[in-house]
Amino acid sequence: MCGEIAVRLVSMLALAVTSVPGLAAAPPTTRTVYVTVVDREGQAVPGLTPADFGLKEGGKEREIASVAPAAEKMRIALMLDETLAAQGGVRASMVEFVERMCTTAEISLIVIGIRGETAVDFTSDPITLVSGIRNLSLNKEGRHSMVPEGVLEVARGFEKARPARPVIVLIATERDQISSEDPQTVLTHLVRSRALFSVVSMGGDAALSTSAASLNDMVTMSRIIDEGTRQSGGRAIEVIALTGFTNAVRQVADDLSSQYLITYTLPDGVKSSDRLEVSLKRKGATLRAPTRIPREY
Repeated sequence: MCGEIAVRLVSMLALAVTSVPGLAAAPPTTRTVYVTVVDREGQAVPGLTPADFGLKEGGKEREIASVAPAAEKMRIALMLDETLAAQGGVRASMVEFVERMCTTAEISLIVIGIRGETAVDFTSDPITLVSGIRNLSLNKEGRHSMVPEGVLEVARGFEKARPARPVIVLIATERDQISSEDPQTVLTHLVRSRALFSVVSMGGDAALSTSAASLNDMVTMSRIIDEGTRQSGGRAIEVIALTGFTNAVRQVADDLSSQYLITYTLPDGVKSSDRLEVSLKRKGATLRAPTRIPREY
């Protein structure tokens, strides 16, 4: 008898809840991810819809609710290895980048030496940004830099601030680096920061390393660049000469101007995963998308 009364009470309570005016069922869990889609010339591909994409999270197909051109303002940390600060071509590439991107982003300028220094805090003012680039010291060429530590610091800052659309653009060399940081720690915080991570770098020659420590530092730098850019949906562009920086940085700007925001849903009761796989069905276009995301967006 008591069991029957309990069942009736539960049924009546459920009926009462669903009958309350304005009280709807909980909406499905949605997640978002930014992806880059460019054509053969590296330019934006307009008009894409959910039908153009496939998406798996944790190895399972997920329903794509919407696809729209990215409209949220970016928050870009533009990071420069100070060993390149005296190079006019590198400076010119940065000036072109900030002049193009400042209409759709807040940008900070960070110079990485033995520690990271913010030369210009986040702003959308092109005059302030260009002035900051032109005022960089010309006397830092040839020093060692601790780029992994600098990237880690910025990633942790984004992780704490949680901007809607974080981006890290690193301009660096892969030689003359010193680091005591575990590369996996840097990679983990890059994922947690949700930042798209793109790198334009001049490669180092491991054969010229004078010590095991120097070789290890180059391996650390290379791993952060390779895995960090791939996992975040960014790209790594290696140049072989200083003259290559201008075009490479321009390609990064093209990518950032060619993004879509994908919103997808998780089935009821399914926990989120940090593994992501996005595919593109449109022929003649290239997709760059994150493969790792935080479990909680």
